[in-house]
Amino acid sequence: MKDGIILFLKENIIGRNLFTEDVVYKLENGKLEGVYSDRMIFSDLMQTGNGFKFNMTTITHELIYNVDNKDNRTTVAKDYTGTSVFCYELAMRKSTGQLTGYMRCISTTVKNQTMEAVVCGIFDVNFDGKELKWQENQLLYRDSPIGDGNYKPAAFDAKVRFHLDKGKAVFEYLPTLWDVNPDTLVKSLSKDDYPVYISKER
Repeated sequence: MKDGIILFLKENIIGRNLFTEDVVYKLENGKLEGVYSDRMIFSDLMQTGNGFKFNMTTITHELIYNVDNKDNRTTVAKDYTGTSVFCYELAMRKSTGQLTGYMRCISTTVKNQTMEAVVCGIFDVNFDGKELKWQENQLLYRDSPIGDGNYKPAAFDAKVRFHLDKGKAVFEYLPTLWDVNPDTLVKSLSKDDYPVYISKER
């Protein structure tokens, strides 16, 4: 499976430019509204001793607005616009024959970003020759804005899918947000519901 995934990435994903059209989401029972879009490039595919690694660069425009009681956007609460590089690294485990790994942000120009020292574990990797899928679980917690310059502990899990649509690369990211108790690290499903992020090659 590992060699098939490396070939799939090399031939269909690496070097492609993908674009995410505006994604709108709400936080804190509608008190905040975010708008996200980006361009992403996958690069630097490298085979390692037992697996492979590659980078994803995102050129992101993301603003989170305060929303009044008439559901109108007012002021900008957070600006997460910038360029970030994420490293994916996976390896085949000799004990199980399964691929597992991690994803983390290795550099960013985003001011007051919330991805510093955040790592997501990768597991349940599946490849059928046409599409590559896995799941991501975030370790510990990160910060999620709640308005008025404040944050709450939160964690993102996600389902990820790479595939082709009429020869064009597609990256799908389906997030699930959890509230996290910082003392016990127990997760509870957040009331905030994020949509699917779909990035497509044009």
